Parts: sequence; structure tokens; C-alpha cells
Amino acid sequence: MQDGRKADDLSKKGQIRAQYLTEFSPREYHSTFYSVLDDEVKFFLEVYHNAFEKDNLLTSRGSNQRRVLDFGCGPVPVYAGTAAYFANSVTMAEIAPSNRQAINSWMNSEEGALDWNLFFSHIASLDGGTKTGEDYAQRLRDVFQLVVPCDGELENPLHPICQTYDVVMSTLCLEFATISLDDYRAMLANVTHLIKPGGVLMMAGALGNTSYCVGQTKYPSVNLTKEAIADVVTSVETLELVALRTLGRQTSLDEKPADHNGIFFVMAQKMGTE
Repeated sequence: MQDGRKADDLSKKGQIRAQYLTEFSPREYHSTFYSVLDDEVKFFLEVYHNAFEKDNLLTSRGSNQRRVLDFGCGPVPVYAGTAAYFANSVTMAEIAPSNRQAINSWMNSEEGALDWNLFFSHIASLDGGTKTGEDYAQRLRDVFQLVVPCDGELENPLHPICQTYDVVMSTLCLEFATISLDDYRAMLANVTHLIKPGGVLMMAGALGNTSYCVGQTKYPSVNLTKEAIADVVTSVETLELVALRTLGRQTSLDEKPADHNGIFFVMAQKMGTE
């Protein structure tokens, strides 16, 4: 019975992976979830911006401790954009080739690239008007290194690249890349391997979500609670939970075809020294 369940899980994981690798449409995802700047995306942008600009755990870092990885970025550059003036270099990691192509298209300012101007303008507004959205977009392009393939199920999710980072951020990723809380815990442990000792993990995502839709394709998700997130983070031996914030759902099902009941932001520090 247990062997049969494991086989079913592997089959389901394979199906989900195939969906992301072959069916995921960055343009349809953008039009579905990023056609407007809603209060949930504002929350994500603001907690990241405030962390990079105001949190001593980050602001106290020297210039040689500001390498940022955006893990599981999808086709979305704006969350990494909150790190633009913090980072000396930004690397992005994404499993789906279509999403990597969308990121490169935007970074290269290609005609037909997805439009993220509204979101960069909001990030700039958080600075009190001292910079413009285009300032943030250009700064991200200036510090951007590359977007690389990744696989959170590997002990080194960037294999064959061996690299660690001062800050790893991940938005709406791990809960949509796993099918159980145990898988989520294992993937978080793998992602933690990408953080330098003393470095910082920041994640933002969905609470109570079981699935979302892009076009006619339905993608599953692990149903997370605030308590489950705290438990998973603290169960990773090298992580120390620093902050955990939640917000109730701010959008209707018509606005977002996903069944989440809230969103979260979590920050943790990796223990140890280099």
C-alpha cells in the first residue's frame, strides 16, 4: 500500500512538472494575475522593500554581502526589483523554459516583453518619490546576472551550478511546486543549501490554497497555515525564524482564480559563519 502511494505521488509530481515545463503560459499568467496592482501584490512588494531598505539584518551587510537569488521567479521580475538598490548582483532561478525566456525578454527590453511598469512604479513610490519606476527597472537590469534553471527537489537546486547567496527570496513558489507538507519541508531544506551561513531567507506566498488556474490548466498547491509555515521553517536545523506576517485574502475569486484565504511573508536567518 505504501509503495503504491509513493508511486502515485511520483506520478503526480511528474505530471505537475510536465505542466510547468510544457503548458505554462507567461503571458496568460500575467494577464490573469498581474493585469492590475492588487492589495496582495502590494503587500508582497512592500514587505520585501521594507526588509531591504530598513531591516538591520539586511542593511547592516557590507557591499560584499549583497548577492541575491530569486528562487522560482516565474516570469515575474518585480519581486527581485525590490532588491535592486540593495543588491550588487541578482540571479534568478526558474524551472520553466517559457518563464526564463520571459525574464530574459524583459531584461533585454525586447519588443513584446511583458509590461511590469505599474509594479515598478509602486516600488518607487515606497521610496517617497526619490526614484522612478524606470529607475528601479533599469537598476535591476544593471545588477541582473542571469536566469538559470532550477529544481527544488535536488539537494543542490541549481545543479550543476555550485553557488551560495547572501539573500534568497522566493515568492509564490514552494507551495506550488510540492504536493504535501513533507515535500514542502524537504524542498525548503534544499533551498536553504543555497544560502550562505549568516544569510537571509525571505519567502512570500499563499495560505489555505489548494489550486490555481492559468487558462484551462489547473495547478495544485500545498495548503499552508501560519502555524505550518512556522513549524516547517523551525524544523530546518540551520534556520532561525525572524519574522512571520500574514494578511487575509484581499481579492475575489473572479479577480484571482485561486482558492487561497490569505497570504504570508516569512524571514529567517541561516545560522553559522563562513
